[in-house]
Order: sequence, then structure tokens, then C-alpha cells
Amino acid sequence: MKADPGTILATVIVGLVLYFVVAFTISFAVNLINIAVVAGSAAVGGAARHHAPDPSAVPFMFGFGILGLLLHGVSFLVNIAVSSFINAGITNFCLKVAKGQAYSFGDVFSGGPFFLSVLVAQFIMSIAVGLGFVLLIVPGVILALGLCMTAPLIVDRNLGPIDALTASWKLTEGNRMNIFVFWLIAVGLSIAGACACLIGMLLVAPVLGIAFMYIYLRLTGQPVEPVARAA
Repeated sequence: MKADPGTILATVIVGLVLYFVVAFTISFAVNLINIAVVAGSAAVGGAARHHAPDPSAVPFMFGFGILGLLLHGVSFLVNIAVSSFINAGITNFCLKVAKGQAYSFGDVFSGGPFFLSVLVAQFIMSIAVGLGFVLLIVPGVILALGLCMTAPLIVDRNLGPIDALTASWKLTEGNRMNIFVFWLIAVGLSIAGACACLIGMLLVAPVLGIAFMYIYLRLTGQPVEPVARAA
């Protein structure tokens, strides 16, 4: 970080900001459409209050109409696609930094070659971990720990999604408790950064991203950039 704070901070932060801007925009648009649909339905319902119920009326599920559910489904798919692209780019950038390879700001947009594999893997992970959390949380934590190295494996070794998920599960065997401790530290640092008017997150996010790649490189037996360079 000390060796090149400008490029490292800018690259990771821009990637995260782009994702959150896209996610917020999509969520805002979906909610706006839902409000318009509900308001329109209320107006039509008021005008037809004295008429028999229309059997073709759009049913509601979980508080949303069918259109609302479809919109939220599309929102989820778009968000996971954007996060997969950004995740692949940031992972590629942080791997280069941790390895001591040449890197640049443009690496945040280098996720194209890995996009599809990361997208499929992230979709599978979301479902698996989500179901695990439904089953009393602990299985979800175990799955998240076991599959956390999937994206680095895809980017570093160009593996397919299933192969990367399998390799991540094997790679983390015997190391999940240490990774869990790292996550606890990461959560603590993130909370501290957020408490500092969110300014601290500008430093915490890049540090955690590179630190996680450092863990990956150590687990796979690869060399890492000597710390002395940043002294």
C-alpha cells in the first residue's frame, strides 16, 4: 500500500463505487416502478369498487405483484452480473499487487475474460450459502468459508466455475478457522472505518482486498511481494 497508495486506493475504490452506484440505480428504478404500479392499481381499484372482482387481476405474493417479483428478479440478476465483473477485475488487480507484478488502474475493468465463470460461480455460491444460512446460519458460514477462494482460482488459474468451487473447497480444508478469524478482523476494521464517517473505508477496503489475495497466494504456495518493498 505504501509503495503506490494512489493507484491502489483509486483502483479498488472506483471499482466498489461503480458497483454501488449501479446497484443503487437499479434498486431505485425497481422501487419507483413498483410504486407507480401500486398507485395505478389503487386508482383502478377505487374506480371499480362497486364492480365484481376481476379474475384476471394481477395476484400479489409476499407483498409484491407479479410484475414486482419479476422486476426484483431482474434487479438481482443485473446486480450479480455487475458485481461479478467488478469482482473479477478487482481480484485480478489485487493478485497482481500481492504477487509484485505490473499493475495499472485499468485492471479494475479487466474482468471480461473471467466474467462468465465468476458469474456462474457467484450465482451458485449465492444459492448455496443462502440455503446454508436458512439452515441455522452455521452451514452457511461453513460454505462461505469453504468457497471463498473461488474467484481468485478462476482469475489466477483460469478455472471453470465448478472446478474453481471444488478447488476452493479442497484448498481451504484445515484453514477455515484461520480464514474465519481473518473475516472477524476484517469486520472489525470495516466497522471502525465506517464509524470514521466512512472515510476509513477508503483505506480499509484496498488493504483487505490485497490481504485476502496474500492469503490465497500463501495457501497455493505461490511467492508474494516482499513486505520490505513497502517499508
